[in-house]
Amino acid sequence: MTKSFALALHTTTTRLEIAIAEINPNSDRNSQTYIIHKQQSWELGRELSVQLHDCLNMFVGDLAWTDFAFLAIATGLGSFTGTRIGVVVARTLGEQLDIPVYGVDCDTIVKKSQQSEPSLSLSASLLAIAHDRWQAGIYPSWQDVLPIYEQ
Repeated sequence: MTKSFALALHTTTTRLEIAIAEINPNSDRNSQTYIIHKQQSWELGRELSVQLHDCLNMFVGDLAWTDFAFLAIATGLGSFTGTRIGVVVARTLGEQLDIPVYGVDCDTIVKKSQQSEPSLSLSASLLAIAHDRWQAGIYPSWQDVLPIYEQ
């Protein structure tokens, strides 16, 4: 049986956060249906646009891109450039892999992080929100994954 994974990218601050979860397709609704495989963050500042692809490639490592079931991206509010770059990368990957991309606004991500005990990282919170939507069978359209620049 091939393993299935999910990828979350949070690029709305000077810190790049990435998380990968392994999805358990055989679990029932009452058990955890995914586990965090790995997560990492990098303080990149203004270098996000230059280093994002290298960090992502290194982080994904030996996993096959075709093993990803869905992606999640933070859509903002946040850094204009970081948000835009993250959304473009996520949407491009989603289109090329033919998998759903879930865009989640930063307020929702922060609330999820703070409501969890212990608190989750932003990328883990993003992943949890997207996983809930994916498991519920909610498939986003491309308009759902646009950067948010203002309220």
